[in-house]
Amino acid sequence: MREAFLAELSDAALVALPWLWDFWALPHQRPPEGAWRSWVIMGGRGAGKTRAGAEWVRAQVEGAGPGDPGRARRVALVGET
Repeated sequence: MREAFLAELSDAALVALPWLWDFWALPHQRPPEGAWRSWVIMGGRGAGKTRAGAEWVRAQVEGAGPGDPGRARRVALVGET
């Protein structure tokens, strides 16, 4: 099944595939639907919490897909480490 899917992709799509977060993200790493102000991701080490947050911020600035300008220009990302 995976081989058939990959065989149908163009060379350009295959090159872009590693950077398409929507393709790789697990369900618990996707932002909630609807209007929200806080998003809590509860998970252990390696659950992808940091990556999910980073990809959401990136999508806000760069846009979620090709041609999407994004909606944020100034970002302050503050968090305890």
